[in-house]
Amino acid sequence: MELQREPIEAALGVRIREAVSLGGERWTLALADGERGVVQRFASTDALANAEAALSRLRGEIDLPIPHIRRLDVAGAAPNGGWALFTGVSGDPLARKLPQIADEPLYQIGMRLGQVIYRIHRVAGGQYGALTGYDPCAANEEQQYILARLDDDLAAAVALNAMSDEEAADVRRALETFIPPGRQAALLNGGLSPETLLVTQRDGRWTLGGILGWEHALSWCPAWEHVTFLEACEGQQCFSLRVGYGNGYDNETQRAYEQVREPALRPYRVLLALRRAVEHARRGARDHARKYVGVALRLVT
Repeated sequence: MELQREPIEAALGVRIREAVSLGGERWTLALADGERGVVQRFASTDALANAEAALSRLRGEIDLPIPHIRRLDVAGAAPNGGWALFTGVSGDPLARKLPQIADEPLYQIGMRLGQVIYRIHRVAGGQYGALTGYDPCAANEEQQYILARLDDDLAAAVALNAMSDEEAADVRRALETFIPPGRQAALLNGGLSPETLLVTQRDGRWTLGGILGWEHALSWCPAWEHVTFLEACEGQQCFSLRVGYGNGYDNETQRAYEQVREPALRPYRVLLALRRAVEHARRGARDHARKYVGVALRLVT
């Protein structure tokens, strides 16, 4: 999709010399005043507010590849949408550069990402759930939050005929006894994927140039970040990235429940499978929904 430059230039107050699509309603911009950045059109003002809330909590992390955000008043924008400019990051989406990156530099990118995400998770998230707007599952304790999400998705899956009452009961019995070991919610990016990670070459070496996807930010356990990222990086092409991420993160913490290890991730994989089942069922993709229900049932047996 081509960027309509005139309203963006008016909002920025400077001419755009070059705009290159990054996909996902994002474009890299080279401005006439020499500044570079990424402009993004958000699906809703709530999504934009969520990104702003997350990045405002990270203002002090000046040595990390985390962007600064500036909301743009774009003429003609949809009333329920929003635009923002991200600065302080550079590069192309990792998804586009994967074929060019050998295993060792991809591993090093993963290592750096794991270290950066650990630092982000050191920021207290406050109440469990969404950072802004109404979250019906929001809670002050993680077990309460997990059970609220679980009940919400189980009820939706049954109502959409993606799973039976008996299957839902089996999943709930398995998870209702799970007591999360975390003591406070961590700030999560929530949208890590090869599409939201920017990479760039510096002195002939590939490096992590920026992290986007902040519209998905939330307060929860690091394990949720791990399972969603690993899901987004499935496949042999991302193997070295996944290994690097796990090693980079695990080297930073001695808390086993935070580390990228399967016993700690298993309950969150169940929750993620249920969420995917509901998403597919709502789109009418019953076969895909049933596949994820099957994953959830296998994980609890």
